[in-house]
Parts: sequence; structure tokens; C-alpha cells
Amino acid sequence: MAARTLLLLLALLLMLTLALAPLVGEASIRWRDVFGAPSLASRLFWEFRVPRVGMACLAGAALALAGCVFQSVFRNPLAEPFTLGVASGASLGAAIGLHFGWTGIWLGVFPALTGLAFAGAVASVVIVWSISRLRGSGSVTTLLLAGVAIGFVCAAMILLLEFLSARPVTNEIVRWLMGSVDRTGIDGLRQTIPFVAVAAAIIWYLHKSLDLLMMGEFVAAGRGVDVRRTRAVAYFTASLMTAAIAAQCGPIAFVGLLVPHMMRGLGGPTHRHLLPAAALAGAIFLPWCDVLAGNVLRWRSGSALQIPVGVVTNFVGGLFFIYLLIARREDSVFVQS
Repeated sequence: MAARTLLLLLALLLMLTLALAPLVGEASIRWRDVFGAPSLASRLFWEFRVPRVGMACLAGAALALAGCVFQSVFRNPLAEPFTLGVASGASLGAAIGLHFGWTGIWLGVFPALTGLAFAGAVASVVIVWSISRLRGSGSVTTLLLAGVAIGFVCAAMILLLEFLSARPVTNEIVRWLMGSVDRTGIDGLRQTIPFVAVAAAIIWYLHKSLDLLMMGEFVAAGRGVDVRRTRAVAYFTASLMTAAIAAQCGPIAFVGLLVPHMMRGLGGPTHRHLLPAAALAGAIFLPWCDVLAGNVLRWRSGSALQIPVGVVTNFVGGLFFIYLLIARREDSVFVQS
């Protein structure tokens, strides 16, 4: 599919998503209820549904962009934003906050739990990078292995906190670890937009260098790319953007694997087209996953319970990951490190 046609189609689908996804829920809402006289339906729409869909769009776009960056830096189509310990660090920070009851508001405006999750994610990113530099080479393989190792350490500490916590607190930790976009509200959306906007601008600035990094370090260096600097900037930018999303929503995995891979197949590997296509597709994919998660039990059995969206993305992404492992051939645009 031509790249411009794909982008136009995705833009139209995003507009439909923004128009239709907030209308779907336990209480049906019609457009005339939204723009009519003030009512319970209009309040539900503007105060709950719209921020929820907005956060899902923002998180989907950010995770898809981060996936594009990591797949280029690692030169591996199976790379995913949460393989580097970012989600594990955020989860540990949130678990610490829940265990010790640090769930209030900092300075009257900023949720303590969000701040702890972001601090945990950033700490994890810094530790992974430091381990890579201590090895001397700073190779992408070392980064990946360090991320996996930190993820295991964080997971062990989370299990310990769950064991030591009272049952209600353990339940809260488990629910946070499932990943959800319904806990943030309009304030969480406002807090996250600046992180994503700045990170997206930096990633777009690097799009030509990412094209060359996909072809290998020697090719990129031969074309004038400062490989070490570009890799560091891309790594930290994508990681901090992922950390901002994880701090608000918890770990929502596989969006950064599935969406970039599909867009690369449809629109090609050039980042000039891949980055906006992945962002648009992620902003479409995650809201509809959330709609499915929030309504599947109601459609099935009439239950009012809502499944966290992370359960749906893990299920869909896990199946897609298995498909990639079985069906994909070695792609010439990627060089395994």
C-alpha cells in the first residue's frame, strides 16, 4: 500500500475512533445527549469517556513509536518497549507506593503513585544503561540482556512486596500490574502529553539516522551518523516516553511489537512514513482494545466487571508473537546483533 494512502486511511480511522469509542459502554450514549442540555449522559461522556479514550490514544501512539525506535536500535523486529525493564521498574515503584501507603497527592497536584512509578522506570533505564557502559562495549545485546536481568530483579521484589502486604494491598498491586487506561482521568492526560510530545519530536528528528541504523552500525557510521550518540538519544527518549505511559497506565505490553511490525509490512520500513503510521495505528488499536476489555463481559453475560486493557493486549500480542516466531523469515532490513 502506498505510504500516503495508508496515512490518510489511518487518519480517517482515528477520527472515527475518537467519534465512536467514547459512545460505547455500559450506559449507551447518543450524540444528541452529548451536545444537548446538561445531563448525566453528557457528564459521563466528557468527564470519564473522553479522557479514557484520549489516554488510550496517547498511550497507543507512544508505545508504538517506542517500538519503532527499539526495533531500529536493536535491529530486531521482535524488540518491544517493555523488554528493557522500563515496565518492571515502573511496576516496582508503584508496588512500593501501594505497600507503604504512599498514595496521596504531592504538592497538591501530582499523584504520589504516578511519581513513584515514573521514578522506578527512570531508575531502571539508568541502571540498564550503566550496566551496558560498564561492559565497555555498550552493545545492543548487552542492553537487551541487562534489561531482561533488571526485569527479573524487579519482578522478584514485587513478589516479595505482594507476600508481605495485606490481602487488599496485594489485590491493588495485582490490578495495577494488569495495565489500564481508566484510572488516570483528564489530569493524567495533561501530565503525560508534554512527555510524549517532546519525545515524539526528538524521535522524528532522528528518523533518517534510524533508517541507517537499521542497516547496521558500519553503514550508519559510513554515512556520517554518530552511532553511539544517536543510539543513546534514541534509547533514552523512547524509554522515558514509555516510562511516562507506564507511570499512568501500568504495564501495557505488546502494542510496541504488534503495531510497528504491521505498519512496516503495509507501508515499508522508511521511518519518514513508518513513524506517523505507527503512531496513528497505535492510537486506533489501543482504544478499541479498551472498548473490548471494558464490555466483553457485559456483552457475554451481562456482568458490569471490566477487564483491564493489558489483559487484552497481552493475549492478542502473545498470539501475534507466536505467529512471528513460527512464520517470519529473516528480513533483509534487519541485521541481528
